[in-house]
Amino acid sequence: MDAGSREHYADAALYDYEYRRRRADVSFYREVARRRLGGPGRILELGAGTGRVTIPLARDGHEVVALDQSEAMLGRLRARVDALPGAVRNRIAILRGDLRSFEVPGGEKGAKFPLAIAVFNVLEHLYTRGELMACLERVAAHLEEGGAFVFDVQLPDLPWLSRDPDRRWARTRFTDPSTGRAMYYSTNHDYDPISQIAMIRLFYDPVDGGPGRVVKLSQRKYFPAELEALVAHAGFRVTARYGDFRFAPLTAGAESQVLVCERVRRR
Repeated sequence: MDAGSREHYADAALYDYEYRRRRADVSFYREVARRRLGGPGRILELGAGTGRVTIPLARDGHEVVALDQSEAMLGRLRARVDALPGAVRNRIAILRGDLRSFEVPGGEKGAKFPLAIAVFNVLEHLYTRGELMACLERVAAHLEEGGAFVFDVQLPDLPWLSRDPDRRWARTRFTDPSTGRAMYYSTNHDYDPISQIAMIRLFYDPVDGGPGRVVKLSQRKYFPAELEALVAHAGFRVTARYGDFRFAPLTAGAESQVLVCERVRRR
C-alpha cells in the first residue's frame, strides 16, 4: 500500500498528461467556492497535486493553501505557480504535509478556513478508519465556524472490483510526454473485500517492444452509507450529496460520490 500511495504520483509530467482533459471537477469546485464564499475567500486544498484545481481557484481570486505529500507533484506545482502572473501567484501557498497530521501555519489571518476541499479521490489514500478519522480531525481543526469540507471519492463499482485480476484492461495507445515514445497503457487489479482496498497495477509498455514498467496505485473504496456514518462519527453533517460534478443526485449508476459536509456544533 505504501508503494501504491506514491508511485502513481512520481512522474508528475505523465500524471498531468493523463488527466489533462479532466475538467468537470474543476468547474464543480470553482462553483462550490463561488456559492459557499460569495466572493474571493480562503480555501484549504488537500492533495493539491500539480495544481489542476488550485490554479483555477486562484485565478478566480481565492487564496489557496495547496497541501500535498508528493515532492514530485509539488515540484511541478511550484514550477507552474512561478510562471503565473504575480497577483495569481501570490494567492497560492504551497505546503508539504500528510493528510493525517498536517498543520497549516497561522499567520495574520490564522489557520482557519471557510472551505476545505479534497479533489479526485484523495481520501481513497486513507486506508483505515483510523487514518480517515485522523484526517477529518485535522480538517475540523482548520475550519471556521460554519465552514464546509467538500470532497469526492469513487462510488464502488462491484463488476469492476470483481474483474479477472490476471487480464489486462483499458488498453490505450499514447505518446509519453517526456520521452516522445509510443506506449501502450493497460491496467488490472486485485480487490480485497475485507479491507476494501483495490491494489491497481498500471502497465506502460513500449509499442516497439522492450521492457515496460508497472506502477502501483492503491485505493480504499468507501460505500455510501459507510462513508456517511464515518463522516458523522468525526463530527460532520452531510448537507448535500451528489453523483457527479453537475450537482446531480447520487444514484446507483454514478461514478463518483461528492459530499458537502459541515461541522456539527458541540454542545
